[in-house]
Amino acid sequence: MRIGIVGIGFTEFGIHREPFYNVAFEAARKALEDAGIERGEVDSFILGGYDNLGVGRTISNMYTAPAAGAYLRHEIRVSDDALFALPLAYMRLRHRSDVTMLLAFGHSSETPIELVELQSLDPFFHRPLNLTLPAFFAMQSYAYRNRYGVDEEKLAEVVVRMRENGSKSSLAFLRSKVKVEDVLNSEIVSYPLRKLEMAEWCDGCVAFILAEETMAKRITDEIVWVDGVGWSVENYYFDREFHRLPSVNKSGEMAFRMAKKERSDVGALEICDLTADYHCMILEALGFVEEGKGWDYDGDVNSSGGALCTNAYGSTGAFLLANLAMRIRKGEIDCGLTQSMSGYAQKSCVAILEG
Repeated sequence: MRIGIVGIGFTEFGIHREPFYNVAFEAARKALEDAGIERGEVDSFILGGYDNLGVGRTISNMYTAPAAGAYLRHEIRVSDDALFALPLAYMRLRHRSDVTMLLAFGHSSETPIELVELQSLDPFFHRPLNLTLPAFFAMQSYAYRNRYGVDEEKLAEVVVRMRENGSKSSLAFLRSKVKVEDVLNSEIVSYPLRKLEMAEWCDGCVAFILAEETMAKRITDEIVWVDGVGWSVENYYFDREFHRLPSVNKSGEMAFRMAKKERSDVGALEICDLTADYHCMILEALGFVEEGKGWDYDGDVNSSGGALCTNAYGSTGAFLLANLAMRIRKGEIDCGLTQSMSGYAQKSCVAILEG
């Protein structure tokens, strides 16, 4: 039995002042319209996104589930980047459901994420260190650059390429081009990371309608099949090598085994490059380029601009997934891979799609 994506709904990714559940409703409505089905034909709802960190509200699915149409229906939320909800949706469709909506929500532009995370997360590993996300990203960037002697200009060129891609996408949050000197002259946020080398927060939602094979073929001829999924969770911060991303490697291998694909089968990538360094490290961990040379990868990666152009905390992975699925639907590529991660680069999820 195969599982397919039969409907996709986007909202604008930017700064939304309206309640986030209104934004979620818009994405859900568009996904249903895209699939050409009614809300009553969806028998389960899976939500992906954070509570306090992402939207500033506890038990956020109390607001997003009704907006998705899940009132008096089976509903469950994955409190993580929404791409991690895809394996759950896949397994549910394999065994207990015919048609599922996956709703990804991210509303982070008005949430003081660094402050909230230090107050609300684990008191043993987080609070004593005052370790914010930018600070940890910087630690990994320093380790990566120092290990392989990566030239700062090479990383700046990565940002330039991603912003060039983002400028061509009507769905991206940041659409302005930058030059290498713009990147190198931007302010230091947390050494050695500069402002333009890091993803900016924004808001936005994406919804998918997924169905098992028989139902998918009844709904549409334009099916994007989920051939493989993989996920991995690593140790806490100081019990791993900072210049590598082992969780990305393990989740990628799992997805490739499940899909029975080789890297040569993949025509395009959408990866969660929250920093310029992560862009390189992810490509290396996935096995598309040798270690320390991720900046030199010349394949089709992040035509959407990636997370460096669009980062709605909680729905970033879904944004990447949707962009890849739409390219497959349009016939631009036959097979693609999308990847996202969360936490302090501890967790990674990978999906392989095919037309």
